[in-house]
Amino acid sequence: MRNLFVLLLLLCLGNAAHAVELFATVESLSGSAYVSDPSGQPADIFVGQKIYEKQTISTAQDGEVHITTVDGGIIALRQNTVFRVDEYKADGDSGDKIFMSLARGAIRSITGWIGKFNAPSYRITTPTATIGIRGTDHETTVIEDANGDEPGTYDTVNEGVTVLKTQYGESEVTPEKFAFAPKHRAVAPFFLAQKPVFLAKRKLKIEERIQQKKESLRDRLEQIREERIQRVKETLGERRTQIKEKAAAKKEERAKVRQDRREQAEQRRDVKRKETVQRRDKNSDESRIRPEKRKETAQSNTREKSTHPPREQMRRMEHKDKN
Repeated sequence: MRNLFVLLLLLCLGNAAHAVELFATVESLSGSAYVSDPSGQPADIFVGQKIYEKQTISTAQDGEVHITTVDGGIIALRQNTVFRVDEYKADGDSGDKIFMSLARGAIRSITGWIGKFNAPSYRITTPTATIGIRGTDHETTVIEDANGDEPGTYDTVNEGVTVLKTQYGESEVTPEKFAFAPKHRAVAPFFLAQKPVFLAKRKLKIEERIQQKKESLRDRLEQIREERIQRVKETLGERRTQIKEKAAAKKEERAKVRQDRREQAEQRRDVKRKETVQRRDKNSDESRIRPEKRKETAQSNTREKSTHPPREQMRRMEHKDKN
């Protein structure tokens, strides 16, 4: 029984571990934006919507979306952006991680407690580079076609430090620097002498909302983390309780099955005992009847002999009568 309980616990926790994780909630929206699951079916985004691991957010030419992550971070998606949540876990422990992909466009990322307490488990992947952080507020942009700027990955930092890395090398990016990883040149990331052209061209409509939200979350970051840890513990406790209840129900069900089988076996034994008694009684009656039948047969033979004399005697009597 103990082994069964352990197995059920491991299966339940394993399923939980592989469940799709809640990533963020949509806080602000301007213009058109869509969310799609791994099947690729898009749906309009709305304020208050939950965003989950493995989903992709796409913004139109006029679209902006601000989301708040479970670990207290903020991600602002700019116009004409395709962003995907690859892997996410925010339970407030060493297993926390946030892996994202930026196929095109731009995002501003203000990290939550994962960036503060577990920075090595934060990563943004683009077609030409990866970006790691050390607790930061940074912006990553992917340019696909030359339109005043060379195609590739751009990264700039508002606060903290990032590392822009490719197969050819890496650059540590600090505030007021603009790092670039070219798409069509086999060179290590390098710093630009001036701001990229796209920064001056874009027009953001809800950017002013970020600073207030950032300050609000920063002041409560550790509290949010502790609350998350407590919820995870409560959830785990509920799962364990459910496992125990299921195990108890299974045990009761098996006990009932065993009891039913015992009762059925007892009923079969009762039937056999009755059949045995009936056969014994029948045999006993037959054993009493057989001697009586033999006696009756003997008596009948005797009477027959006395009633019908033997043939020799009859012949003598006939001979005597003739003489």
